[in-house]
Amino acid sequence: MQSVVSRAQSRERRHHYQLPNGTNTWISSYVGINSVERRTLGMPPHDPVDFPPPLEPIAFLVEQEANSRLPGHYHQADQFQVFVAGTGFFGTKPITGLTVHYAMAFTPYAPIQATETPIQYYTLRNGWDPGARWMPEQRAGLMDRKHPYRHGVCVLPDLNADGLLSSTANSVVQSTVVPFAEDGLGATLYQARTTSPIEGPSPSNGRGQYWLVLRGECTINGETAHEQSLIFVSPDDPAPSILSDRNGVAILMMQFPKRT
Repeated sequence: MQSVVSRAQSRERRHHYQLPNGTNTWISSYVGINSVERRTLGMPPHDPVDFPPPLEPIAFLVEQEANSRLPGHYHQADQFQVFVAGTGFFGTKPITGLTVHYAMAFTPYAPIQATETPIQYYTLRNGWDPGARWMPEQRAGLMDRKHPYRHGVCVLPDLNADGLLSSTANSVVQSTVVPFAEDGLGATLYQARTTSPIEGPSPSNGRGQYWLVLRGECTINGETAHEQSLIFVSPDDPAPSILSDRNGVAILMMQFPKRT
């Protein structure tokens, strides 16, 4: 199983990337080496991969400048995105709080627009992706696709809201963010106000999980995980051992679907 990666560690791997339309972004790498980091470091191109790509977790935080637009596009890898700061729009849907977006491979999704403030969002994948394929210029790449379009946008409930755990102070509250499908796709928010063990689904139910700390602190397999720390769990790993801090934690689990 991989180790917990903190926000501080990711800042050591922060790189500027300007989109073809001039939008400025900064990419902080958590897990794996993404296409932006490969180019910045002068690394050779990644070997081409077929679909579904071999298991290769890649996770990074995107900081997108204010008053900017990331055009509609698609990727060749399954992914989750978690919006954690700033305001803007995902297509026509406003981004005003913690928001989760999932998009399966070769599914085009709406433009991401930052308004008065920069927006920050995690991009979490379980396989290699060479980079965005912009629409409508690369629509032809969708002509022979064999899988249905599949994506969604979900707003998270308030974290540690007053009274949330008033009657179950020593337990964990689970909130479904993405309802689980037969192939394992799903996401759940776990919240605890005090020291409590947190148990998620077996990793073997899907094709990898990300656990992202949104508020508070916990330990994952004995490692301290502060706010905006994350870990990837492979399908053949045991379920992570998670224990919330005495002051509580809000942690999001996102599971990828199985692929054949």
